[in-house]
Amino acid sequence: MEIYIQKLRRFIFSILIIFLVFVVGTSGYMILENWEFTESLFFTIVTLSTVGYTIPEGISMSTKVFTIFIILSGITVGVYALSQLTSFIVEGEMKNIMGVRKRMKKIANLDKHFIVIGAGKTGAFVCRNLLKSHKDFVVIDKNMERLEQLKQELGEDILFCQGEIKDENVMIKAGMEKASTIILTLPSDVDNLFAVLTAKTINKDIKVIAKANEPESVKKLEYAGIDRILVESEISGNRLAYMATQPNVVTFLETVTRAANKELQLEEVEIPEKSWMVNKTLKEISLPSLVNLIVISIQKKENKNIFNPRAETKVTNGDVLIVLGEEEKIGKLKKIVTERGN
Repeated sequence: MEIYIQKLRRFIFSILIIFLVFVVGTSGYMILENWEFTESLFFTIVTLSTVGYTIPEGISMSTKVFTIFIILSGITVGVYALSQLTSFIVEGEMKNIMGVRKRMKKIANLDKHFIVIGAGKTGAFVCRNLLKSHKDFVVIDKNMERLEQLKQELGEDILFCQGEIKDENVMIKAGMEKASTIILTLPSDVDNLFAVLTAKTINKDIKVIAKANEPESVKKLEYAGIDRILVESEISGNRLAYMATQPNVVTFLETVTRAANKELQLEEVEIPEKSWMVNKTLKEISLPSLVNLIVISIQKKENKNIFNPRAETKVTNGDVLIVLGEEEKIGKLKKIVTERGN
């Protein structure tokens, strides 16, 4: 991007130099031959454009030398300006083409990633948290300006696809076939409905999370196959009530759920089949001494939650541990969970 801007500046500079040559030429003829402004400007344009009008009779040797200088200056600056314009256009197009190819190649290599539909305010918040959580994701939005704003905020490496949500090709380009979850953040429930129907035709097993702008739309969205639905008005109302009645609880929850917080985080850690932790009790695993983490809950395969599990609780294949602790310690747990022995 910096090189692209530099070339634009050089092209603008060359245009200014051409303008300066016209100013010098016009002023020179006015001084040397005592011509009027219009006549001097006309002769300067004729000279620089190499149209080939007959040179006026009786001009002085100084004017002839000055004319040679103007011609050489005009040719030099003109060639330079043309080269800068060509470079600016070609490099700009090549930059766009190479950028698109590079981005699409990265998207094609993704697997079990997230797809965020909508780059508005809600979508931008989702992307920030996914980025801070080191999750792979692709953003889809029809508005290129919003996508560019998101790139400026989150970085040039943000993966996105521009297009309509009703277009299956756009969904396919975003890697819908291999994605694990789609997050719908559009301001219209009708658009969210179209988006989930399009997504399900490509990947019927994809998990769908959506915001409902109107409570009346919840049943329709559920019927369309959305797994989790958040109603904005309900969330805002509950949050305000909690802030008023239980401010300390809200402060704690904000601390452990804020993606930027590195001191304390809540995180999911899945126990794979080959983990050394399988069929061992929490006491045997001893997470507090191993990585200094607290197990808040265990999500079992049968959708059973064990809150504040006892030390005798056995961990099985496919369990999801909800742990509380520092980001670094959680990262360490994710690495050692597949190691055998401790």
